[in-house]
Amino acid sequence: MSSKFLILLAFCGATLVAAEQLPEKFYGTFDLDHSENFDEYLTAKGYGWFTRKLVTFATFKKVFAKNANKNLFDYSNLTSKKDVFYKNVQIGSKFEGEGLDNTKHEVTFTLKDGHLFEHHKPLEEGESKEETYEYYFDGDFLIQKMSFNNIEGRRFYKRLP
Repeated sequence: MSSKFLILLAFCGATLVAAEQLPEKFYGTFDLDHSENFDEYLTAKGYGWFTRKLVTFATFKKVFAKNANKNLFDYSNLTSKKDVFYKNVQIGSKFEGEGLDNTKHEVTFTLKDGHLFEHHKPLEEGESKEETYEYYFDGDFLIQKMSFNNIEGRRFYKRLP
């Protein structure tokens, strides 16, 4: 029995060591500078005119903050309408968090080829739809890319000092 315990302990230890970490370049505060094709993206998702206008004219800041545990990070989505905070986020681990629509979502952050993906699956009825946001850098901008039915929208964020 003790050998099984040691094997399990070794496996768990290797899993913790292999946990993906958020790349250093993502840490910081980013302010929305401009958008491309965002209203078209929201229209394709089926959002009504009023909701689209609220989202389009809201201010947005993204904050990726370091955590005491190097395998975790804290994420904030700060808007003029509502702020959302996710603490102790681990790459690849699902967690339940509140969305901007005030409903519960299953949220997962993953990494692939230097790009960060934020996947939301609504857990309650409402206007919110399942979606994935892709984050990557292009020059001085943190780009947030989203698509639905071949309609792609992009939001461009500038790093704040």
